[in-house]
Amino acid sequence: MAEPGKAVFLSYAREDADAARRIADALRAFGVEVWFDQNELRGGDAWDAKIKTQIRECTLFVPVISATTENRSEGYFRREWKQGAERTHDMGANRAFLLPVVLDETLEAGADVPDEFMRVQWTRLPNGVPTPEFVGQVKRLLEDPRRLAVAGRGRPTPPEMQTQPGGGVPGGGMVETRRPRGVSAAGSSLPSVGQAKQGDPALQHRRRFGAWAAVLAAIAMIAVTSYFALRGSDRRPGPPVASPSASTASTAAPAATSAATPAVDDKSIAVLPFANFSTDKSNEFFADGLHDEVITALAKIHDLKVISRTSVMAYKNPEERNLRKIAADLGVAHILEGSVQRAGNQVHLNVQLIDARTDEHVWADSYTRDVTDIFSAETDLAVAVTTALKSTLSPDEKSLIDRQPTTSRAAYDLYLRARVLDEQLSYASSRDDCERVVELYRRATDLDHSFLLAHVQAALLQGAMYFLSNIDPTPARRQAAEREVEAAEQLAPDAPETHLARGAFDYTCNFDWSAALAAYEKAQAGLPNNAQLVYRIGLAERRLGRMHNALAQFQRAADLDPNDADTVLTLMEMAFALRRYADVVRMCDHYGPRLSNPDPATEYRIRASYELDHDRAKYLRDYAVLRPPSSDHDGAQAAYDQAMRVGDFRAAQRALANPALTSVNEAGGLFNAPVALHRTLVAWLLGDSASTRRLAAEAIAALRETTPTVRQRQWVAMDIALAEALAGQTDTAIREAKAALERATAADKYSAADYQFSYGQVLVVAGRNAEALKVLRGLMNEPIGEGPNEMRYEPVWSRLKDDPRFDEILNTAKPL
Repeated sequence: MAEPGKAVFLSYAREDADAARRIADALRAFGVEVWFDQNELRGGDAWDAKIKTQIRECTLFVPVISATTENRSEGYFRREWKQGAERTHDMGANRAFLLPVVLDETLEAGADVPDEFMRVQWTRLPNGVPTPEFVGQVKRLLEDPRRLAVAGRGRPTPPEMQTQPGGGVPGGGMVETRRPRGVSAAGSSLPSVGQAKQGDPALQHRRRFGAWAAVLAAIAMIAVTSYFALRGSDRRPGPPVASPSASTASTAAPAATSAATPAVDDKSIAVLPFANFSTDKSNEFFADGLHDEVITALAKIHDLKVISRTSVMAYKNPEERNLRKIAADLGVAHILEGSVQRAGNQVHLNVQLIDARTDEHVWADSYTRDVTDIFSAETDLAVAVTTALKSTLSPDEKSLIDRQPTTSRAAYDLYLRARVLDEQLSYASSRDDCERVVELYRRATDLDHSFLLAHVQAALLQGAMYFLSNIDPTPARRQAAEREVEAAEQLAPDAPETHLARGAFDYTCNFDWSAALAAYEKAQAGLPNNAQLVYRIGLAERRLGRMHNALAQFQRAADLDPNDADTVLTLMEMAFALRRYADVVRMCDHYGPRLSNPDPATEYRIRASYELDHDRAKYLRDYAVLRPPSSDHDGAQAAYDQAMRVGDFRAAQRALANPALTSVNEAGGLFNAPVALHRTLVAWLLGDSASTRRLAAEAIAALRETTPTVRQRQWVAMDIALAEALAGQTDTAIREAKAALERATAADKYSAADYQFSYGQVLVVAGRNAEALKVLRGLMNEPIGEGPNEMRYEPVWSRLKDDPRFDEILNTAKPL
């Protein structure tokens, strides 16, 4: 509770008691003392004396203004208002005391209120729905009423109250590491830790909710509302993917960014993270989980565009919100903000919908439910938003949203805790980290065996752990994932989440891309706005060799989840492989600055720019200042990679001698090769035949001692073939490399170019230059992760540079 005298006096008309109560409840939830008692709205001498005392002793006086007060020329509240206004006569100009709150569209101009009310900015809380900004501002003013004087007409506005370009009033008025990926039934990401290729998932304000309206002579009112990653207000939904003719592999310059902002879809929405108003801060998980569930419900409506949770989490801090800017960054027209207050088994949810293009309040409501009945509030909210946006909600969609996941309060709590922890998993997470989340899902399903979503989430995470070679690629883990999928199929075989779980299992555990794609497409019928499902569809399409389809899916996923690193980096990776270099530069400029770790996007920009401008000196300079990835703690591998990039093989030799470099990461994280293999290669590049043969024997022995996972087998076989070629066993090396290439290509069209690239290196080492050039010509007609300028200087391939056919072939590369 506030200290004596540190209280808020709430003055309102009888008809506005419900709205006033919402305001009082929100303030009290944060320990603010509020003098408000609707049971004693009856007058009398004793009551009158009590009111006078409270107005005289309160720290802040909050008059509640509405159409009701405008229509009532008489009322006890007017006596209170007069007394509150008179108290300001004894106060200094820098003392904040009056905080008028408006419940509707009542204008300041001509309002029937004391003149003193007109000298301060008004706060708009439609229907009395409280906001975190409002509560935070009240608490700050209670602590120090002079710290932020309320700006009045004719006085300069304090810096923290000045209106920002997006309409925000920061601080005043009421105003990377890449994450593992995977999709949840709720539409948020599933953790993974490392992956075969970059981006392969499981595989891999101001304004404040009710803002102060800046009162200027030329503006009658700025109606602002709201409370609860990203850049400028000219943000477009996503950079267009150019057709092959729009850019060239060698000379095309990045297209100029249009200054015009395309119109956004009227039926697009972003749900910002809910504020936790619960006095027990351990309930933060509940607010986060409920936020996730609301997004999930809305994302099931085909007629809406709903931004994924991953992207909106960048705006968790309400103090830094500028709704117009956020909406522009995310490419949406509307913002939904809210707060959650949980007390025991009761949950109170306040929400309001804002048209962020105009700062107009569209709709607001509050819901009070038992914890296990909170799902009905999610349904009511989804229906209300759909109606407000004039969207269509089909019977099937309504049926999906209506489903009650569980009747167990304890199981739901465990599930929400697991979901929050699930989102925090990263590539740096250990098996134990993942196991803790799996255990929470297991406990939830133990309490309620019919809890479908918990089974689905567990299946997704278990499958990711199996797929990622450095987590737990064991038969036991695969069986655990399969049991969860089978449980989901027994409970609800036709549910979209079940199809999602089946598709993920086929992808991560069976490596059956066609079956995975079929299941994902079934899931999409019920999860149309699930960005990670769209992303997964792109991954399956890519594995099947449908590269252009994959690019389109990654672009759509980025439109729905523009702040998600895996999504946008995979989009860049795919565009680079298709040699859309000018597009890659635009993508990097568009998405890169908003990422928590922009370095991977910067690397793509460096590489794409090099393919466009051919400036090798700049390329090497830019690469030299890039920070090593977080997984390269000592920068040992970065030093080796840069030495090989510049062709300084002595420096590469020294880097490989660094004890911190215990293995060399290959294939985007699929396999950590023995250092001996790369020491052998560098010795060959230096022309040291004796050391090459000796080290090659060590490399072959080390590779044969490994126990590769299913996904690593062909890569290890190709590495053994390279070591054999370096050892002079050319016929054996070529035969084994060709067999590994054929097996890998049959299983995975996406990785085919990587294996062809490595097969060609074996041919070069073996002295089969004509055959290697034939492979190179084929690579120029396929998507590949290396640009032609990079291949000109690749240490092994560049051994062909004296053959005129080498440059001729590289010059044939065109966008695909």
